[in-house]
Amino acid sequence: MRCPCRTTLFSQVVIELLGACAANAAGPGNFLAWYFQRDVQVITVTDMTDEGRKLRRPSKEAPLYYEALVLGYREYGRSIANMDVPDKREMLKFIVKLLADEGYYPGSEKNMPEVLLAIGWGFINERPGLALHFMGGDKADVMWELQGLSVATAVRALTRNFRSSTADFIVDAAGDSLFIISIQAFDRELATQGITRLLWHTKVSAPAQGLAMAPSYRKMFREAAPFLGRETGGPVWTHVPERREVIEFGEMRVLDAIDPDHLPITDADDGPDAVGPRAKERREMQKAE
Repeated sequence: MRCPCRTTLFSQVVIELLGACAANAAGPGNFLAWYFQRDVQVITVTDMTDEGRKLRRPSKEAPLYYEALVLGYREYGRSIANMDVPDKREMLKFIVKLLADEGYYPGSEKNMPEVLLAIGWGFINERPGLALHFMGGDKADVMWELQGLSVATAVRALTRNFRSSTADFIVDAAGDSLFIISIQAFDRELATQGITRLLWHTKVSAPAQGLAMAPSYRKMFREAAPFLGRETGGPVWTHVPERREVIEFGEMRVLDAIDPDHLPITDADDGPDAVGPRAKERREMQKAE
C-alpha cells in the first residue's frame, strides 16, 4: 500500500523546486521567466541597410524630421473574433510621443521631412514562418527550425542546448500568436519620385496569449523605443511586468494635444477612420456635399 506521507513529501518537494525555479526566473534572458510570469515579453530587432547606416542618429538636440505613412492595423494568418483593436488615433498619439523622445519629430514647412516612416501594427496568428522571421529568426540563425529534423539539420539539432535562451524563446513563441509593431524608414526624397529605398526596419513583437491588445502595444513600443532605427545584432528580449503601470516619457517638446490630422501623415487606409490632413479635407468635402 502506498504511504500517503511519501506522496505528500514528494509533492512538497516538487512545489518547492518549482517555486525556486520561478523565483530565479526574474530576468528576460531566462526562459522560465516567460513560463511562470505573464509579463509582456517583448522581442525587438532592427535591420539596417547600407544606406541606413549612413543616416545620422537623431537626438533631442538634433532631431530627425519625418513624414509618416500610416499602415494601421493588419492581421496575418487566421483571424480571431472579438479582438480589442486599439483606436488608430490613440495609437498614433502614443507613437508620436515616443518617437519624439528618441529624436524623431514630425516635419513641417520650416523643417522639411528627411525620412518617410511607414508605421503599422497588427497580429500574427498560426503563421510560424512569418512570425519567426519577424522576430529576427534569420539573425538568431534558427530559421532552419521550420524545416524539421533532416540530414541537413541534424548537426544543428544536436547543438540546440548551446544556443541562447533568446533563440529558444523566439522559436517557441513563433508557434503562438503575436502582437506586432512595424516601423520602416525610407528615403523620403526618393519616395516622392516613386522610388523605394529602405533605410531601416524596426520590428517589435510579443506573444499575445492571455494579454489585452491595446495596453500590450503601449508596453511593447515603450520597451522597443531605445532600439528604434538602431541596428541590433540579433533579437533583443525584454519584459514588462503586468503590475507596472507607471509611464515615464522623459522630457519632450511635443505637446500633449497631438492631432494626427495636423501632422505630416498619409493614411494608407481610405476608410472613415483615416487620419492625416488629406483625410480631414476629404471628410470636410463630404460634409459640404
